This record gives sequence, C-alpha cells and structure tokens, in this order.
Amino acid sequence: MAGVGSSGVGRIYIKAGTEEIDLSGSAREVDDAWLNITKQDTWQSTLSRIRQARQEAIERAREVALKSGIPERGSAFRRLIDTCDIEKKSDVILAAIHYLRSVEKESDTPPRDIKKLIVQSEKWGEDEVGKWNLSLYINRMLEGSSALLEYPKDQSEKNRFVVLTDAGLDHLENMSL
Repeated sequence: MAGVGSSGVGRIYIKAGTEEIDLSGSAREVDDAWLNITKQDTWQSTLSRIRQARQEAIERAREVALKSGIPERGSAFRRLIDTCDIEKKSDVILAAIHYLRSVEKESDTPPRDIKKLIVQSEKWGEDEVGKWNLSLYINRMLEGSSALLEYPKDQSEKNRFVVLTDAGLDHLENMSL
C-alpha cells in the first residue's frame, strides 16, 4: 500500500468500496498528507468504513451468487447427501467433515460448524441435530485399524482437526455407487 523508492518519491493508495485515498509525491509530502488525513478522521472510523464497505461487497456477491444459481452451502450439502443416499448419523457427520474440508477448504471444523452445516441442509431440524453427540461419533470413527478419521500429524488431537483417512474416503465413495 505504501512505498518509497530510492528516488524519494512515495505513494499511498487505499480503496475500499467508494472510499479512495491516493497520495503521491515526495516522501515528505506523502507523510504530511497522510498525517492530515489521519487527523481529520480517526483511524478507527476509517477502519470501520472499510469494514462496512467489505461487508456490503460480501453481501452483494452473495446476492449475485444466489441469483446466478450458485447454491448456498446448506442446499449444496443436502444435494450431496440426497444423491448419495446418506441417512445414518455417522455417515452424515463423516460427509459433513469431508464437505467442509474438501469443498470449503476449512482447516478447522469444530463440531458446532459440522452441526450448523447439517442443519443448513434442512433435512434435519436444529433440535434433532442438537441431540446428536458429534464428539462420540467422531471418537468412534477415530478408533480401530480401519478408522474413518484421523488427526493430522501437525495438529493437536482435538476433534475440530480430524480429517478423513483413505478408509473414510473409500467408505463415502462406496456409498455413492
């Protein structure tokens, strides 16, 4: 965002939504102009406007995505489990972990996020999913020689970090046939 070359010329350019700051000139001129801006407007209020512009951009992108037919995460996950005829709680949980890891590229999938995705599928209600003991299911899928889940070697042994083993991927693959 800011730079000063060996020639002593500097530039600061910031654009967030409709807000735009473009300062250039000698390093001293840029510094003085920047100090003027920060005096006129507090840093916190500027950051607040940037956050608001970012949130508005995200909301507009979400609306455009919905209008163009890109499915929301819940309906996409629902389509996946319906297509593969996944009904058992343990299989739904395994599929949700796989979806969050492979489709949404999440590196941290706490049980509350898994439950949220399952509820968003609208196949099960929040009350029903709230009764599922995800930690128990996850712990059972971690056990045995044909474990469906494992902890990555570079992460602590917490359920939020589990990933599918080859056996877990094979299990989901066999269900989709």
